Amino acid sequence: MRKSNAKETAKAIKRTLAYRSIFQYPMSFFQLSTFLVSSKAADGKKLKETLNKLVKENWARKRYGKYEICGEKYTNWLWKYRHATRIFKENSELIKFLGGIPWIKMIAVTGSLAAYNPEKDADIDIMIVTGKNRVWLTRGFVATILKILKRHPEFDGQPRSFCTNLFLDETKMAWEKERRNIFVATDIVMMQPVVDKSDTYLQFMKENSWVTEYFPNFKLNYPSKVRRKSSGILLNALEKIAKKSQMVYMKKKVTTEVLKSHIIHFNKNDNSPRIMEAYKDALKRLKVSK
Repeated sequence: MRKSNAKETAKAIKRTLAYRSIFQYPMSFFQLSTFLVSSKAADGKKLKETLNKLVKENWARKRYGKYEICGEKYTNWLWKYRHATRIFKENSELIKFLGGIPWIKMIAVTGSLAAYNPEKDADIDIMIVTGKNRVWLTRGFVATILKILKRHPEFDGQPRSFCTNLFLDETKMAWEKERRNIFVATDIVMMQPVVDKSDTYLQFMKENSWVTEYFPNFKLNYPSKVRRKSSGILLNALEKIAKKSQMVYMKKKVTTEVLKSHIIHFNKNDNSPRIMEAYKDALKRLKVSK
């Protein structure tokens, strides 16, 4: 992979900090290096040199070990980190308990919590990958358990609730091409797997290796393809019943949700267009070229 030159590296740093400024979140050197928004990889030495130059030029500044854009407003990242750590600690056992459902292959925390940037009364966004043809059965069990424990959301953004907004079949984990952008790519590279069976996380990242088009410095060693067991006839029948019954319940509430045999995606409050527009505005305001 061809490395970027100093000018390209400077643009990449500016784009990266501009994107994170939307969330008022500063970045450490490690974060900048790993999640550098670029079309080409950049080595650490050149990245450090260019970053120091931008600090000397007063375009960026280093504060409490984090890099920020001069003149932009930022959150208290240390408080956010500690708050996110508390949330992870308080909920990891419940997530692992849900992972005991036999058809679940992976549970990953996503969104602001995964980025260690949650609000004070944040809900918990999680993505669940299931075995083949087990999306609807799994959702039924997960929803039932969370309702019994009073952790299923009664309204959007309910504090401490589990927002199970995405279920994927392990045989179809690749993101749809028309929905790929920097917002989705960021969510994917920053997600935190809590339950991971049979290297499902690495398989998921392998099928979504398109994220390196945005983050070429983000690298993983992908495993060989996993052998998947064939599904049982009885459970396949129960899966169809689970889908039909849940679809009947959801019918009157469905708007932009994706409800298929291999995927359940509750994307009614899709933030992607808003964030993409904010990113475009930030690049324009900061005079950063794409």
